[in-house]
Amino acid sequence: QKLKTMTSKFASSTNASSDPREPNNCPPLTLSPDLSSERSKSSFNPLAITNFIDGSAEATSKRRLLESWIIRDPTGVFSNDDNNYLHRSERHTRALAKFVRLVELCRAAGIGGAKSPSDLSSSSPSSSAAVQHIEGEIIATPEFLTLVNAISDDPFPTSLHWVMFVPNILTLCDTQQQAEWLPLCRDWKMIGCYAQTELGHGSNIRALETTATFLKESEGGAKGG
Repeated sequence: QKLKTMTSKFASSTNASSDPREPNNCPPLTLSPDLSSERSKSSFNPLAITNFIDGSAEATSKRRLLESWIIRDPTGVFSNDDNNYLHRSERHTRALAKFVRLVELCRAAGIGGAKSPSDLSSSSPSSSAAVQHIEGEIIATPEFLTLVNAISDDPFPTSLHWVMFVPNILTLCDTQQQAEWLPLCRDWKMIGCYAQTELGHGSNIRALETTATFLKESEGGAKGG
């Protein structure tokens, strides 16, 4: 009930008539008339193929609902209309803004939360509720990956966090370390990075500054570490 109240600002039905990507629905999509004509001549049911690729009709409805959150988001931050006219630094800044908004939407809807909704068919995150941070492991959910895929054309500067940083914690850390760090990483309370030293395209290693402090084994230091 709390989730329904929190998300009542938006209509979120998953039937074809309210799918924002279907004809006559808002926002309109630019589609070539020739392409529409060719699609109308197909000898198979496109929706049946879509359901097959997604795994089921229910999975298609859920994916379309999540994608509609991005399409209908009132902030407009997910728009790619002027991407080709932005400077690289502006694209970088916008991509970060998209990422921040994405995490807000996930937290508002309870994705990755301790009581993450198993059925999203009647929910759509509201702008006013997006600041309510719900504890959880956002990037461990399939919903997060679906939303990431829906935000096309702008790779996230933070993508290395879940593509490389988190997998390394899973691979290199013991059970106790994973229990401490994974929830923080998966809920974006700690964002990882790495230094790439390959010649020609790595990180700016010369600009990095750090302090190394020696700890004896008797003080908690690790031998060989």
